[in-house]
Amino acid sequence: ITIEQLAGQFYLSESYICRIFKSTTGMTINKYITARRISIAKSLLADGMSVNEVCERCGYNDYSNFVKSFTKSVGISPKKYAQCSIL
Repeated sequence: ITIEQLAGQFYLSESYICRIFKSTTGMTINKYITARRISIAKSLLADGMSVNEVCERCGYNDYSNFVKSFTKSVGISPKKYAQCSIL
């Protein structure tokens, strides 16, 4: 999902959709999308899915970017999170 796609879907300019989203939610569209992807990733990892498959399912094109985003958000790597979820 990109801001350009969202703006086109709602027939708004990119800057306007970003402005109204932030004023309503208190966060940027990109931060919201990342938080949502990480939330889904946590759920899939807890269900026993592999880190590679979770990466793809959550819309990340780059494995290292996924690991970096997940670790920054959660505090541990996706692999460690999956191991902790199993226990």
